[in-house]
Amino acid sequence: MSKPKYVKFPVGINKRFLDDVCYELDRDTDALTITSEGNFYDFPKERAPNMVNSLGLEKIKTVKKVSILLAASSLLLLLFLLFLRQTLEEAYWPLSIILFLACMMFFFVATDLYKIENYYNISRCKKCGRDFAYEEIKKSLIKKVSTYDDYEETDTRYFKCKYCSDEDLKIKSLLKKSKSKARNIYRNEKNCKECGKNFALIEYREADTHLESFDTRRTIKHYKCTHCEYMEISIKDDYVTTN
Repeated sequence: MSKPKYVKFPVGINKRFLDDVCYELDRDTDALTITSEGNFYDFPKERAPNMVNSLGLEKIKTVKKVSILLAASSLLLLLFLLFLRQTLEEAYWPLSIILFLACMMFFFVATDLYKIENYYNISRCKKCGRDFAYEEIKKSLIKKVSTYDDYEETDTRYFKCKYCSDEDLKIKSLLKKSKSKARNIYRNEKNCKECGKNFALIEYREADTHLESFDTRRTIKHYKCTHCEYMEISIKDDYVTTN
């Protein structure tokens, strides 16, 4: 279990920076905006043009679909072997290993071809029409806005054509219904770090809980003082384990 980190908003302060991340509170609406810098796309820049030129995009799409189908079929056969484990006896483990390796191989092939197809689509210039023309000119901007109604994640990427200098923004948004409703009953009362009043700092919203990545769950809790305008949030990341 990880320890939470706290972002403090003293009276009159609505924006704070911590670990290269900007946290901003709207005290009127209680909306929380988290802004940070992302990473560049992990594109197969050297292999993609050669693959597209030699095979063609349609053939790459076909091979990708076949690889996905073969990976799924290998996985289903591997699961089916579990029911025949006692019948197959010594042949069970060699067959299982072969099917597992086949599943992983087809999965990686499909993933690689998906990256090539995605790179082709994203990097085609809208102005001059050349393939593999757009290049990222700076790291992406990741913005997360939490309100009582919604939790929206936006990933903005910045591209420029290396041939005609056309610039383009590519924005990907993910909107979720927020679970962070207002609390009817004050809970987790603590002493205020600003005015010092006992049991004045209360958790006034239900916590935001979302998957930050495929193996990390983030929980954001919201606190405010009932006597002064001091506010703070706590952020806790926990690994998601599957049994």
